[in-house]
Amino acid sequence: MALTKSGPTKALYAGSFDPVTRGHLDIIRKALSTFDAVHVAVGTNVRKQRLFSVQQSTDLIHASLLDLWPEAGEILGRRLEVGEYARQSLVRYARAIGATHIVRGLREATNFHEEFNLHGLAERLDPSIPMVHFICDAQFLHVSSSTAKELESVGEDISWLVTPSVEAAFQARRGS
Repeated sequence: MALTKSGPTKALYAGSFDPVTRGHLDIIRKALSTFDAVHVAVGTNVRKQRLFSVQQSTDLIHASLLDLWPEAGEILGRRLEVGEYARQSLVRYARAIGATHIVRGLREATNFHEEFNLHGLAERLDPSIPMVHFICDAQFLHVSSSTAKELESVGEDISWLVTPSVEAAFQARRGS
């Protein structure tokens, strides 16, 4: 393995993003400051029931990026791509899009075990694509898509968890 960067870097950050949260966006921000390009891929976790469709989640990522950073429109499609992956491994998808790294986010110790296992599996499948973990900022350590869905379902304020575009999507689902 080389000790220096051999060319442009492209990170793959994949997840269900159902919905995208401020914690996810923090990881995207960190990845953009580290890599030359970032590809955010919305996938389906077979262990979870989706609230928003993959296309809706993709659209909400675009909208949320613009909610927080209006200048994101300038890099969408150039340094930042948002796509969908299905019916293939994370590593195979990383190869297909030319990713040099896989990015994962960590929030709390309970994430570590699952991420540790995924890290080992990915390294076994293709050691040439290293996995990099970012810990989200402290204000986002308790932010998750599941928490946003649970709190929203009982009428609690979720503005600290998600962007205005995601809040609007929840309201549209409720019909209010």
